[in-house]
Parts: sequence; structure tokens; C-alpha cells
Amino acid sequence: NHIKHLVFSLILICFTKLNASSVLLPMDNDGQQNHLKAYGITYWALAKNYKVNWLLNYRGGSFLLPDGDDIRKECQIRGVSFEVLTDAATASILEEISSPSQNMETVVLEKAPKIAVYTPKGKQPWDDAVTLVLTYAEIPFTPIYDQEVLSDQLLLYDWLHLHHEDFTGQFGKFLRMRGQAWYQEQKTEAETIAKKYNFTKIPDLKMAVTRKIQGFVFGGGYMF
Repeated sequence: NHIKHLVFSLILICFTKLNASSVLLPMDNDGQQNHLKAYGITYWALAKNYKVNWLLNYRGGSFLLPDGDDIRKECQIRGVSFEVLTDAATASILEEISSPSQNMETVVLEKAPKIAVYTPKGKQPWDDAVTLVLTYAEIPFTPIYDQEVLSDQLLLYDWLHLHHEDFTGQFGKFLRMRGQAWYQEQKTEAETIAKKYNFTKIPDLKMAVTRKIQGFVFGGGYMF
């Protein structure tokens, strides 16, 4: 009986894999145990040249990936909830989304974007939300700041994420902390960069940076 049960289990596993079409990463609260890591899996799949369907408004904006052992394994390693779907189940979901009566849409993702995060080197914990999230989600990014922006390195990236930056170039709101080392370091660094690029004031430096970022967006770059 044990041998018969083992054989039956192996046949069932093979049959399931042959009929599996897609892997669904649900993004609703009930279906997903780690939403940030799920975004990381999606990025990882795109970097591996898999096409991903983003199911807008379907179960919290779920992602539909092609089935594969490597995708299942990566989900298990990162603790991401996933559901294996048959051809029929996949077709049913896509048909439901395409119905005019539903406020849903399928967006095909084909490329893993190159991501830059505008963030100072001596940032404080309260300014670090973006890099913390991307690092936890295992989404690769490059930190850049004023010098990189002014030297047109934004052209190397598809996405630009901003942290909570004050683009006025004024340090007055932190004046009560002027005795702190991080305050002095940031002020000195900003003054050094401004001088390097022939700006007499830090606000002029920041204005030039914002114009570079504006040009990046007007040229088709994405900013978040």
C-alpha cells in the first residue's frame, strides 16, 4: 500500500506540473504573507527575462508569472505566497479581468528597470525609508546625489526614487541641531559641491539639480 501511495503521489505531481500554466503572486492581505518580497520576486523574474502580467485591481494588484521550478523555489526561499494555476484557471482569471463590467486591467511587464535613489551619503534614519524598503524587497538600486545628477548620470537609469529631500537648499529647519555631526557634515558637503559647480549658494545648486531631474522626467524617465 505504501508503494502504491508513493507511485500515485508521483503521478499526481507530474500531472499537476504538466498542467500548470502560471504562478500567481496574490497581493491581497489574505493571500500574501510578504508583499514587499513579492515585488522583489517580480523584479527578479523580469531580470531573468520572464514576462509578467500585472493584474491591476485583481486581488490587490496581483502578479501573474509563468510557471517554473526556479520561480517556485525563489518564492519559497524569500517567503512569498504563491498559487500554481492550471491553463484553465489562468484563462478564467484573464477573462474575468477583460470583462467590461470589471474595473480591472492586465499590464504586461517585460523589462527590469534600472533604479536610482536620490539620497545623501550621511542620511539619517528618518530619511531612509526608500532604501530600507528596496533593500528588504531585494530590488537592486544605485544611490545617487547632487554630483551624479549634475554630471548627467540620470541618463543611465529608468526610475528615480526620491527620499524626503528639502530642495530649497536651506538648513534653517534643522538649525537647532547645528551642533550635531551629521548636520555639519551635510552642510559642508553641500557647500563643497556648490563651490565645485560654481554656485555661490546652496539653493542655486538645488535649483540646478531639480532642473536636471525635470529634464529626466520630460525625457521619459519615471520618478517616484
